Amino acid sequence: MKLILNQSSLSKVKPEYQKLLNDLREKVENRFGVDLCAYYLLGSVGRGEDRPGISDMDTVVILRRGITDDDEAWEKEIKDEFEPEYPTLERLDISSMEEKEFDDPKAERLRFIFKTDSVLICGEDITANFSSYPPGLELAKLLNGNYHKALEKIQKDITEPDEDDRNNPKYVMEYVRWISKKVLRLCLGIVMINEPLYTINMQEMTQKFSEYYPFYQPQAETALRQYVEPTNNVGEALDFINEMRATIYKLADEKLG
Repeated sequence: MKLILNQSSLSKVKPEYQKLLNDLREKVENRFGVDLCAYYLLGSVGRGEDRPGISDMDTVVILRRGITDDDEAWEKEIKDEFEPEYPTLERLDISSMEEKEFDDPKAERLRFIFKTDSVLICGEDITANFSSYPPGLELAKLLNGNYHKALEKIQKDITEPDEDDRNNPKYVMEYVRWISKKVLRLCLGIVMINEPLYTINMQEMTQKFSEYYPFYQPQAETALRQYVEPTNNVGEALDFINEMRATIYKLADEKLG
């Protein structure tokens, strides 16, 4: 069975985001110097599949040292500087992590994501020795570990927002879109038990899942709608979470064990 390959590259990034990545690269290199191991772009922008108003730009700085409070403050400054210039992005994320975090056995899912869905912006490629997988039960479990805990955390974040969330008028929408993505990836994991399919396209996940489990098609389509146009109403968000918990999550318990 074929391993999943990385379909991302800088050549697929839209021209307007090429400029943003160049500006960010200069900021990152000037900030971190010899401490910089690598700087990566993750997700749909690197595949050229980003959608205006829906897609984030996720970038990660890999450092040879630990992360400081000053680093986190700098990340926020960079986000605040560049994000308003790119209104077609749902959000701009720049985060940092220490290189040795990838050595943790619990970081296998993270290693897979960098192996199969990242673009190296600058620095050395650390993914050469990371593992890929064929579609199947092992990968389904890897990508969907602790799916109940993730749902519970989102529910708590929505009902008990912290100060940053209270200052963000779209915080409910952002959480709903995030959990919708998790639900659809859970649907993909269930499909992988039936056939060796892997996709990052949310609509394809919905369609394939609905073919195998037509009884749950309404819930899958609800998750897709909430991904594209998430509600910003707390009550509707909680109703959505409870519906997913009672249907697709119960099916996942049966299929993924």
